[in-house]
Amino acid sequence: MTDHDEIIRCLLERNRARVVAAITTQTVREIAGRHHLRGVAAVALGRAVTAGLTLATLTKDEEQVTLQILGNGPLGSITVDARSSGRARGYLRHPGAVPWVGASDLARLSLAEAVGNKGVVNVIRDLGLAQNYAGQTALQTGEIDSDVENYLSTSEQIDSVLRCDTLVDGEGEVIASAGLLVQTLPQAEGAALVEFIRQALDDQRLSQVLLEAAGVIDAETLARRLLGPVAESLQTLERRPVTFACSCSRARAASTLEMLHNEDLQAMILQDNQAQVSCSFCGQQYSFSESELELIRRKRQPAS
Repeated sequence: MTDHDEIIRCLLERNRARVVAAITTQTVREIAGRHHLRGVAAVALGRAVTAGLTLATLTKDEEQVTLQILGNGPLGSITVDARSSGRARGYLRHPGAVPWVGASDLARLSLAEAVGNKGVVNVIRDLGLAQNYAGQTALQTGEIDSDVENYLSTSEQIDSVLRCDTLVDGEGEVIASAGLLVQTLPQAEGAALVEFIRQALDDQRLSQVLLEAAGVIDAETLARRLLGPVAESLQTLERRPVTFACSCSRARAASTLEMLHNEDLQAMILQDNQAQVSCSFCGQQYSFSESELELIRRKRQPAS
């Protein structure tokens, strides 16, 4: 048992399938707190963050995955950046569009109305090479984990089962978050095994396990409880911590201002005497004085 977030990579049944299990409670709680999310909005971002972390752990190399859920629901787009090292961040386009007004029975919440069932799932994989890999599939359910599962099976053509969930209490606060991904390995003939696990894992099973453990459970125990009898062959290869991390900085905020037209910078100098740049991922604000804006304007003026 553990009270900290972690993610593990495993093999199942003599390399017929790989398993990734993640505990993301503290990370999702921090991200939700930074964006003042409760209820359905917190669950939506929590499932997306957990899904992104499982996707970023499928290679041995350092990898960054950007997952975007672009639905037609009131929450708008959901964007997550996750790294294979276990660092993650994310945000909603319209975080206050679905206010939390009711109590939760702690079961799996439906996200279809909030996220929408029309749109796209975008995944960009950055392996540090000259060119990134990008894939896209149509949004089908709006439940996020099933949509990412469909992306893996359709776009990357890997038989996959993905279950992610974030639970909230009666006040809409995050109390538990976790996920499990099972995939066939190349030439391993694991399709039947993955399909068996898919049939055994109904939509509520992950929520039930998290509730039974009162949200305090380690990733390997989670995987074994969800996999049931087939977990006897589970072999854990690697365990990594999961944390919230944002790569924003004052220098990057200044770079954003440098991309503005000279006229816009001049207007900020004359009308507002300052500028503020906010990071969408973490909410950090960077303030720039009138003199700093003038330096930025002069720096980019020769190129105009």
